[in-house]
Amino acid sequence: MHLYVVFGQTAPNPVISTMKYFKEEYRQHVLDKKCKTGECKALADIQIDPEKCRGCGMCKRNCPVEAISGEVKQPHVIDKAKCIKCGTCISVCPFKAIS
Repeated sequence: MHLYVVFGQTAPNPVISTMKYFKEEYRQHVLDKKCKTGECKALADIQIDPEKCRGCGMCKRNCPVEAISGEVKQPHVIDKAKCIKCGTCISVCPFKAIS
């Protein structure tokens, strides 16, 4: 008896394997629309912590889509409808107020 595999027949194996061993992560992504590691930019929920924000404006000045608003020395806010979740604001905030 000769054993051979038809081309493409094993293509789904990596997905099936990850679904078996990482079922909870799949559930979080698909059903809850969340990524606990923060690696999935499309599922990111970027927020400014008003307790940490000093209103310096660094995030506002560097946002490529002008999704951040706020007055100087007042906590800023992100317009989630405009935000493209690029993470620029997170990287430029000197107070680590954005996550």
